Amino acid sequence: MAIYLRGAGSSPGVALGRAVHYLPNSHAWHTVDADIDAAMARFTTAQAMAASQLRTLASLLREEGRTEEARIFDTHSLLVEDETLTQDVERRMREGRISLEQALITAIDALRETISAIEDPYLRERSSDIDSVRRAILTALHGETRRIHDLPIGAILVTNDLTPAEAVSLREGRVAGFATAEGGPTSHTTILARAFGIPAVVGLGAATLAIPDGAPLVLDGYTGLLIVDPDAFEWSSYERRVSGSIAARIRQPPLRDQPGRMASGEPVTIWANISHPLEARSALEQGAEGIGLFRTEFLFLGRNAPPDENEQYEAYRTVVETMEGRPVIIRTLDIGGDKRVDYLDLPHELNPSLGIRGLRLSMRRPDLFQTQIRAMLRAAVHGDLRILLPMVTTPDEVIWAREQIRSAAGSLAQEGIPYRADIPVGVMIETPAAALTADLLAREAAFFSIGTNDLAQYVLAADRTSADVSARYPQNATAVLRLIAQTVGAAVRAHVQVCVCGEIAGVPDVAPLLIGLGVGQLSMNPSSIAAIKERLSETVMTQAQATARSVVHIYL
Repeated sequence: MAIYLRGAGSSPGVALGRAVHYLPNSHAWHTVDADIDAAMARFTTAQAMAASQLRTLASLLREEGRTEEARIFDTHSLLVEDETLTQDVERRMREGRISLEQALITAIDALRETISAIEDPYLRERSSDIDSVRRAILTALHGETRRIHDLPIGAILVTNDLTPAEAVSLREGRVAGFATAEGGPTSHTTILARAFGIPAVVGLGAATLAIPDGAPLVLDGYTGLLIVDPDAFEWSSYERRVSGSIAARIRQPPLRDQPGRMASGEPVTIWANISHPLEARSALEQGAEGIGLFRTEFLFLGRNAPPDENEQYEAYRTVVETMEGRPVIIRTLDIGGDKRVDYLDLPHELNPSLGIRGLRLSMRRPDLFQTQIRAMLRAAVHGDLRILLPMVTTPDEVIWAREQIRSAAGSLAQEGIPYRADIPVGVMIETPAAALTADLLAREAAFFSIGTNDLAQYVLAADRTSADVSARYPQNATAVLRLIAQTVGAAVRAHVQVCVCGEIAGVPDVAPLLIGLGVGQLSMNPSSIAAIKERLSETVMTQAQATARSVVHIYL
């Protein structure tokens, strides 16, 4: 009987294969080192070797143009040789009469316990970075118990967690994908898996480690699902998806470097959605013509205080510079609803999706908004940066935000800090109120971005986080499509551009329908870009428009 495990984070892609457990450095070291000075000499040698290997990996990534990814391993190399760690290991050996390896493991475990006690999701996910230090030094001391390069070709790697360095080594394609018990959507391991196109599901829980070696697995990185021992129908269904993906990978690469275009010649702008600066390079490699949605929540989630202006500025500037003059649309903070942050001290709400979230939070905490806007105005000096306002319901909210932006520009001018004031400000259409008053919002907005994930939730009264109802109320339901059509109509009359950045923009069967409704820009997960460009290149505009009319059941 099949077992279904749902992860806390994932990297897009589908993989089928047999489970192979990877348990590196799982020795039990109990022998006490009699000569502590000699043991410490071994330790410092291993530190130097591990740091050198991490710096080499960073250099290789820089040669590939992956500067942000390289910085992860720059940091790890510094942590490996940290003097405080060295002193702690020696102290534990001398006071506890334990082995060098035990001292290292307990020192790292103590650090992890300290982080876990903070009850901070973001820092908990950084535990993989701490494990990287332990694992790198132990590997330098003894070698791996089972090397990734020795794993069977086509296997699905099952483990408690992977270090970022191990995740990078998987890009050679030897294994089909990986599943971990720990980890989350913002861990460096998950971000790197997405950047390198490795199918993965992370944060599956302790049950993952009970999966028998050799068990057949289906890993669906699109939905964050791992199926253990799937039935014949499930296996064959996913097998067809994998075959289609393989054929597409052979067929689609030339399209990545081509602009989006219909078969009848009409241009369609294809952008990427990203959630971290590390994903910008992957977006370029997949053929993105810009960033249609840069989610900024990663900067705010799981910490004890909000990020300062300079931290935000560096993150935004990195993406703008990576995209080399292409548009980068950055969404202001969209915390609230299903994303909670303790340090903001928001009130408990019975229905948080209808409460303080998105721009409503910014209006409640204008200090946060001012800091973020100042960082964006500064980063805009380096390229084509545009600001996107989430969870808008009335024109007054947009007017308030524009006043705040003018105030931020004025403060930067007074301080003599370089900035750009003429930044386009757009509005997310993700509430029925915004769609129904799009004609009024168009007077205040430079562009629209339709977030179908939330729009469908509110229009259909279906919680998008609930598997029990969300599958029955799809984002391309007639009611949602009619509101998209109405939004597009208002935008066309006001000469405002419209993008769809929800999940349906990356669905090949739906993208032509959106273009038929009059949408001119689509933004999606980078891994979907080639497939969407291919589907559009096979569809003539009159066909797309006819399909839209038949589905929406109104005259367009």
